Amino acid sequence: MSTLEVSPAGPALQEPGRVVTNDLSIQVATVNGSGSQTANSVLMRAVFQMGIPVSGKNVFPSNIAGLPTWFTIRANHKGYIGRRKEVDFLVAMNPETAREDVMKLDGGVDVVYDGPLKLDELRSDLRFYPVPSISWWRRSVPTPNCASWSAT
Repeated sequence: MSTLEVSPAGPALQEPGRVVTNDLSIQVATVNGSGSQTANSVLMRAVFQMGIPVSGKNVFPSNIAGLPTWFTIRANHKGYIGRRKEVDFLVAMNPETAREDVMKLDGGVDVVYDGPLKLDELRSDLRFYPVPSISWWRRSVPTPNCASWSAT
């Protein structure tokens, strides 16, 4: 299996003196029972099928629905599978822990987050990418009326 060579797009996207090639740590912070385990596995499998050695670890695997859970994905061209302390990319979708998760990050990290949380106001040394709230999506998609379905 070959490895895919990946490097930062330019010097603006990396810390001075730090060159990273094929070494990425993604942390996904969600609520247990939200389907996050499946989504994390799909993401990890997509990276693996690109030919990049990858591993995943449920950091706090809560068995109680509604409690926080963190999943770490490590992609490394040398096949390292251990978690790294540093996070390169955070997906902060748990409103209970999002602010704390962002405050723990080193500078220069990319953060995808649930838009209504307004995390981009916390720090100026991170790059933030808000996504629409799932509650917005649920309001915008019509719920089918079962009484109107016809058996065919």
